[in-house]
Amino acid sequence: MPRRAIAAGVAAVGIGVAVAMIPVSPALATTVRGITTQVVTTAATAAASETGEAVATCGAGELLTGGGYVVNSTSTDWQIYVDAPYNGTSWLVEPINFAAQPLDFTAYAICAMSVPGKKGVSGYTTQVVQAQVNVPANQTGEADATCPAGQLLTGGGYQVDNISSNWSIYLNAPTSSDTWTEEIDNEVPLTTTFDSFAVCMAKTNAKPITKLTTSTVDTPATVAGNSVQSADVSCGAKELMTGGGQVIDSVGQDWLIPASAPVSANDWQVQVADLDSVSRDFDSIAVCMAKA
Repeated sequence: MPRRAIAAGVAAVGIGVAVAMIPVSPALATTVRGITTQVVTTAATAAASETGEAVATCGAGELLTGGGYVVNSTSTDWQIYVDAPYNGTSWLVEPINFAAQPLDFTAYAICAMSVPGKKGVSGYTTQVVQAQVNVPANQTGEADATCPAGQLLTGGGYQVDNISSNWSIYLNAPTSSDTWTEEIDNEVPLTTTFDSFAVCMAKTNAKPITKLTTSTVDTPATVAGNSVQSADVSCGAKELMTGGGQVIDSVGQDWLIPASAPVSANDWQVQVADLDSVSRDFDSIAVCMAKA
């Protein structure tokens, strides 16, 4: 994973403390060539022993560039099986709640928009590239969704077609300048299908984008056994955050990711809950847009 300007920011709490993110600031982000971003959120509740759905939708004239989720609960008996773009303008989050109490969660969408009086996103569009992989029982698998040449990778996500607690997404992040990668540990005794989704910015006239570029920045952290750790990463002062994700150096079901989402217009936060006595390394990753 490429590393540059690391923005250090980590915090740990005991495993019994409710996991909650800082409210997203309503302020707009930095401006890059007449483009800025805002974060749209939608909260929902999954009933006991049921699935749930939250869809955060960008406004008219805005472009979806990325998104994420937060689970606000002390329960550790849940799984996020959809954290992905939906219909090109929305971000969809779907959990399965195995617990006996309701599960509160929130979907986050990052939306690019024009600064008043500027062309901004006029002349641009976004499209979603999907890569699907079947992973045999008790194996790991990788799905790589790659943006076409001349387009910019701005974010990404995943979908797992198996409502079970016996798999884990341990990588949900860009692995190159144009590719969003998902890696899964499938401990289900059946083949599991999963998808990686890349959100790609393109010009409406199909010409290559030459005046904008994207890059990644990440913050490494370590979660101690039986605790919760957060890590924040920020894009630079002259950059726009368009998406984010995470990597954890562990397979298995002895950890959860209660949060992978923006906490402000230019700051991404990942929280990891460690469920056993083994410490684990992880990274919070942001995708940043700048002038080329």
